[in-house]
Amino acid sequence: MPQEVETLCAGLWQQFRSPGQILSALVSMQSLLALAPPAHRESEPYRNIQAVITRHSETARAQLLAECESRLLAALVHRDTGEITRVHGALSRNGFWQAASAAARRQENSDFAGQTAWLADWCHSARTRAEAASGYPDALDFRAAGVVAEEYAAMQELLRCLQAV
Repeated sequence: MPQEVETLCAGLWQQFRSPGQILSALVSMQSLLALAPPAHRESEPYRNIQAVITRHSETARAQLLAECESRLLAALVHRDTGEITRVHGALSRNGFWQAASAAARRQENSDFAGQTAWLADWCHSARTRAEAASGYPDALDFRAAGVVAEEYAAMQELLRCLQAV
């Protein structure tokens, strides 16, 4: 049975183009496997199957993070808020921080300082416009300010991450 699962997992790598799609399929497999009765979870075949899926999941996750790191690096260079938002939406918060931290470590100091300043200015401007559009103290109206809330959240998260590096 573990060999059949190995074949199934290997097939995912050929069926899907994106490591994110592969990881999603593998997580689904792990969720189904978790439905096994507790007594079966202690068996050697179960542990072997779990090990196969975990190995493939770790590989897919590493590839996904590397891909997102490269995308974030390019997005920072080109100041592409849309791409930053797409990467943010594709990852968990922890995954985003890992990819962003890795991208930050690959930056030259002068590039990093400039990109962090650009992010800070972008976030400050978006927040200021949202506050002004609101009409209420301590309230933000991103829609009225013409700021996409998901974009603001992604940019703010990236800024926090870069400032923490």
